[in-house]
Amino acid sequence: MTETLRDEVPEDASSEQSDEAAERGPGLPPPSATESLVGALLEAGPEVAEHVVRAAQELLLAAQVIVDAAERAVQEQQAMRAQAQAGAEAGSPDDASGDDATVHHLDLAE
Repeated sequence: MTETLRDEVPEDASSEQSDEAAERGPGLPPPSATESLVGALLEAGPEVAEHVVRAAQELLLAAQVIVDAAERAVQEQQAMRAQAQAGAEAGSPDDASGDDATVHHLDLAE
């Protein structure tokens, strides 16, 4: 019963590895994740690439909707603050809770 001391690799597999290394050229680093993704998309065909592009467009549209909603919320808050400041300057009775909104110093020694 004899066991081999090393894994034997078929000669055709080693020649495939050397062919791949020769294609990349000497000293070139392995492809980055982005390069691998683009390569896979190109190999997959135009239908897959078109599907990925449409999905990316949908994500961008969703992000635009979120940005627009946030801008509207900020504008509404700014309008409410402007109304509150105008009411406080005019001395309107609607701002009777002005004492509650005042900031008071806390004395930590007490």
